[in-house]
Amino acid sequence: MSKIFILFLSFFCLSSCAVLDIPARVAGLSNEKFENEKAGRFEKEFAFSKKVCFDKSIVILNELLARITRKNYKKGYIIAFDFSKTFDYCLDSTEAGIFIEELEESKVKVVVICNNSMLAKNFSNKFFEMLNDKNQTD
Repeated sequence: MSKIFILFLSFFCLSSCAVLDIPARVAGLSNEKFENEKAGRFEKEFAFSKKVCFDKSIVILNELLARITRKNYKKGYIIAFDFSKTFDYCLDSTEAGIFIEELEESKVKVVVICNNSMLAKNFSNKFFEMLNDKNQTD
């Protein structure tokens, strides 16, 4: 009976998506903290391919002296921190996420999310402006 209980418990734990994310949460590598953010979420659409937008986003983050901690082209996200060199009102450990969703072949939706709503607003304005400028110069 105890073997059946252990098998059932193991199956239940492994079938749950949230359980599979536990190692990433413990290691601090989960993007879950960005999913429920409402006030610090800003989005805009651009006429880029996903690859072009992803590459330009990395260049912009480097120009803003932010440090990229995680990036995944396939899943369409870049997580960065250390915005205190560019923006005065945040800690250097404050993370911001850039999520890129392909809408069409040459159209993407870019979402900037940060739990610090003031940083999110100012960073998204600056980021979208720089992304627009990169679109104009290319």
